[in-house]
Amino acid sequence: MSEPKKARIYDHPRYYEIAFSFRDICNEIDILEWCMKDFSRIPVRTVLELGCGPASHMAELMNRGYEYIGIDLSDKMLEFGRERAEQAGLSPVLLKEDMVRFTIGRQVDFAFVLVGSLYATNTADLFSHFESVAAALCRGGIYFLDWCVEFDRSAENFTSWEIERNGVRTETSYSCRYVDLAEQTIEERIRIKVRDHGGKLELEERNTIRAVHPREFVSLIEKSGSFEFVGWWNNWNLNEPISESGTIAEHKKIERPITVIRRV
Repeated sequence: MSEPKKARIYDHPRYYEIAFSFRDICNEIDILEWCMKDFSRIPVRTVLELGCGPASHMAELMNRGYEYIGIDLSDKMLEFGRERAEQAGLSPVLLKEDMVRFTIGRQVDFAFVLVGSLYATNTADLFSHFESVAAALCRGGIYFLDWCVEFDRSAENFTSWEIERNGVRTETSYSCRYVDLAEQTIEERIRIKVRDHGGKLELEERNTIRAVHPREFVSLIEKSGSFEFVGWWNNWNLNEPISESGTIAEHKKIERPITVIRRV
């Protein structure tokens, strides 16, 4: 039996989207809107997604009346997003930009990054990222980060899941481990095994990112001079606030935490 062909995950947006379709897009946008309403000091009309990938949230956001801008480094992902927008009769702005250092030529009212996609490899990259976001975000607007603050200092993790949709089955595994404790760098590894109507494909991505712990995160944005800390919550639940020390009531496990900061 021949071995499945291997390829990069980001070159296959459709399979990536199926693998991560455990997310409830409408519910997530409800939470984004709740944060806009409660924490933004300006009306929100234009949103910016960093590391937008296949732009899974784009159509629903635009159908709710927002102007959407997405940036990503993957040509394949951006092409997938543009095709989806054209089929839906939508006109988003999708740009090839590096989230560490980017310009979009205008300011937006709200910015967000999802599923831990803050790909900064060192401290200088982090400061550059927040400088870029500050330049793109109107004063009083908020920046929403999903899974970008590392509450578990061990940062050793493995999880896997399976999803089937329209005859395509994906088996996904995610693992991470520290590669340099002094520099707080973590290697993330994502593997997706795809079975598509008899065809097989193995996809993989490895990324090295700079882990940011809770107290350090607050210190970092204070030093930037451009943001103020608003809060963080567990598992996309605004009824489960995490304390400033990074703990949660009832000794619950912190999973997929969300963080909100505001442009000053």
